[in-house]
Amino acid sequence: MNKKKRIAILFAVIIVAVGIIIAVTSHQKKEMDFDEFADRFDKSAEEVLGEDVRKVSKTELAATLTYGDQNDKDNNIYYRILKTTFYEGGPEEITGLHTEALGVLFPVDSMDSCEEMMIQDWPGALYKKDDTAFLCWTYSPEVTYVLEYTPSKIDDSEIIKMAESAEPVK
Repeated sequence: MNKKKRIAILFAVIIVAVGIIIAVTSHQKKEMDFDEFADRFDKSAEEVLGEDVRKVSKTELAATLTYGDQNDKDNNIYYRILKTTFYEGGPEEITGLHTEALGVLFPVDSMDSCEEMMIQDWPGALYKKDDTAFLCWTYSPEVTYVLEYTPSKIDDSEIIKMAESAEPVK
């Protein structure tokens, strides 16, 4: 009887293992789009933190314009526009460069260097990490601009001139 129990248990384990393998291999992984992810995250945050928690702001990459040579990607300049929507709390809390918005593109705290400056009348900074640079400036709390480039291929002064020539979109 002891031998029969062992065989029955082993058989049951094999059936369960085969069932799990079939279920895992037959289940196709569906990629979640960003909006679905954001909705799920909002619901999860509310469940965990309670109903009193509200979305304060949301920053999105609104546009990327690419200037350069398709054959030499290191010579490209990426002109990115970040737009921030404020839900709770207001844009008046943002003074100077909107570094939280920059987090959409790169981790500000992990940059090798940061040189603060003004781009026209707007607060800005030149961040560098390895051989990538980001010249950033905040036009308004809702709009931040970033020029990404390779400093070993394009001189910083040329990028600063490009930024200085920028005019706000009406």
